[in-house]
Formats: sequence, structure tokens, C-alpha cells
Amino acid sequence: MNKINILLLTLLLAPVFTFLLFSHNNAKSNLIYLHEQQKTARSSQDHLNSFANSGNVVIDFYADWCPPCRRLSPLLDAVAAMMPNITFVKINRDHFKDLAKAYNVTSIPTLIFLRDGKEITRYDGGPLTEQKLAQLITNVYRAA
Repeated sequence: MNKINILLLTLLLAPVFTFLLFSHNNAKSNLIYLHEQQKTARSSQDHLNSFANSGNVVIDFYADWCPPCRRLSPLLDAVAAMMPNITFVKINRDHFKDLAKAYNVTSIPTLIFLRDGKEITRYDGGPLTEQKLAQLITNVYRAA
């Protein structure tokens, strides 16, 4: 009886683990975090350009201590999982002050929308829901 229960449990859980494994990898493939440890000999701008020079890119400037940034982060993660054709880059403003200055980021969180490396628009308005964030991104890239 014990062997049968283990076999049944294995058969039931195998598809679940397979789904979680593959959905996790696919969902995060378009979400990139620039971390302080990623600073290398090349400039931060060159590093960002390796992700942001082609296609549609949403850059999120945030800080760990910022409550609105912490509220936006899981929403952005969820929307990124729904929009695999858009690259999302999260940049900690405190670690990459050169990029914040280059993009003239004066408040956080700030979302900057790029197409082929050129800024289309930005959003540094009030709080968003997941649905409003998805609609904002869709409207930005539909209109541009």
C-alpha cells in the first residue's frame, strides 16, 4: 500500500513540477534585473544597451527603500510574464546613479518606455493596478 501511494503521488505531482519548471523559466526570460554586482569593466550604459537597444523595452527605476517601488515590483513581474514580446529591465537607482542621471530620473518609481533604444514616453504618475499597468504598456506600444 505504501509503494502504491508513493507511485500515485509521483504520477500526480510530475506534471505539476514540470509545468512550474517550464513556466517559471519562460515567464522570467524577459525580466532583467541590473544588480550592483553586475558592474563590470564596461559602463553601465553599455550593459543596459545590450538589453535595451532593440525591440520594446520597459525600464523600471526603483529603490529598495521606496514603498511605491515595492508595491509596483510584483505588478511589473506579473505583467512581464503576460507580455513575452517586451523586455523589462529593473534598475536600482541607488546602485546605478549614472543611468538615473543619463535618463533624467528625478522621482521613483519611474517607468521609461523604449523602442529600439529610443525613449517613447515615461510614467512616474500615481499608483497602478496590474490591469492598469498592462493597459498602459499596451497603449504606449500600440500608439508609438
